[in-house]
Amino acid sequence: MLLGIFTGITPGIHVNTAIALLVAGRQINKDLMILIISASIAHTFADAIPATFLGILDVSFAVSAYPAHEMCLEGRGIEAVAISAFSGIIAVVLTLPLFFLMLKYLKSGYTESLVLPVLVLTSIFIVFREKGDIFGGRYSRVLSCVKALTVFTLSGILGTLVFKLNAKNLLLPLFSGLFAFPILYRGARGIKNLPEQEVGVKLKPLSALAGTLSGSLVSLFPGVSSGVASALAVSPFKESEADSYVSATGAANTSNALLCFAVLMSIGKSRSGAALALRAIYRVLNPADILLLCVFSALLSAILTVLLGIFTERVLRRLNLRILCYASLIFLTLAVLYLTKATGLLLFALSIPVGLLPEILEVKRLNCMGCLLLPLTLSRLGLTGF
Repeated sequence: MLLGIFTGITPGIHVNTAIALLVAGRQINKDLMILIISASIAHTFADAIPATFLGILDVSFAVSAYPAHEMCLEGRGIEAVAISAFSGIIAVVLTLPLFFLMLKYLKSGYTESLVLPVLVLTSIFIVFREKGDIFGGRYSRVLSCVKALTVFTLSGILGTLVFKLNAKNLLLPLFSGLFAFPILYRGARGIKNLPEQEVGVKLKPLSALAGTLSGSLVSLFPGVSSGVASALAVSPFKESEADSYVSATGAANTSNALLCFAVLMSIGKSRSGAALALRAIYRVLNPADILLLCVFSALLSAILTVLLGIFTERVLRRLNLRILCYASLIFLTLAVLYLTKATGLLLFALSIPVGLLPEILEVKRLNCMGCLLLPLTLSRLGLTGF
C-alpha cells in the first residue's frame, strides 16, 4: 500500500512502472502477489492528491484535474481528496458482486465486438454534449460542437502519433501538455497563496455509481485505458459539478483496478500492469483472498490518503503558490525530458497549445480525451496500421 501511495503522489511514476521494476527477473510468490494487488489498489486513491493540490496528474485522473483543482482554490481541496477516497470505497463495495458475476459468466470473445461501438458512442457523446451560449443565437450549440470537435481531433492526432510510435511512456508528455500544463500555467499567473482548506466530505453516491459502472465496463475491453473509464464516468455531469467529477473518477479508477483481476481469472486476459505481472500464476489465485486483500487495501488507503491530503494542504499553505506552480512546471518539464528524452519533450511542446484550446474556445476539457478515443477507434477500424 505504501508503494502504491508513493507512486500515486509522485508525478511521472505510475504504479505499473514500479510493479514492472519489482517483478523483473523475479519468480512471483505469495509476498509479491500481495504487494502487486495492494499497490495497484492504493495508487487509485493517492493519485487524487497531486491532481488536486498541484494540478500534476495521473493519466486516469486527467479529466477531473481541473474540477479538483478548482475545489482546492475554493478552499475545498481536502474535501476533493476525501470525496475521491470515499468514492473508491463505494466502488469496492459495488464491485464485489460484479467480481463474482464476471468469474462465473464472462467468457473469452464476449466483449471484443463491443469495443468499437463503445469507443464511437463515447466520442460522439463527449463532443455533442456541448450546450453553447444561451445568448449566442440559434447556431451557438452547433458552433460549440464544432469547437469541441476541433479540440477532440487535434488531441486525437497527437494521441495517434503516440500510438503509432508504440511508446506508452509518451503518454506522460501527452497528458502533461494537454491537462497538467494549463492548470499549472493558470496557477502561476493567478492566486498567490493557497486558501485555507476546510476539512469535510460529501458523499456522491450517484457519481460513484456512474464511476463504478464505467470502470467495470472498461475493464472488459482490450486496449481501453483507465483514462477512457474516467471520460465515460464524468460524461453525464457538468464541469461545474466539480465534486461529481472527482467522485466519478475516483470510483472508476478503483473499480477498474479491482475488476482487472476478475477478467484475468475468468478469461486469462491482462487489462492492467498489475494483472500482467500476475498472469503467470493467475490459475492458482483464490478469488476470495484477492477480494479480501482489495477491501483491506482500499479501506486503509482511503484513510491514509485523507490524512496525507490534510498534511499536504498544511505544508502547501506555507508556500507561495505561484512559485510552487513555476517549480512544478520546471519539474514536469525535466521529468518529461528525463523519462522520454527529446521525443517526449517535443510531444509535450506540441500538446501544450492543444491543452490551452478548451479554455480559449470555451468548451469542456473532456474533449481532450480524443487523444485516447480517436487512436483507439482508428485502430479498431484498421485505418492506422497498428
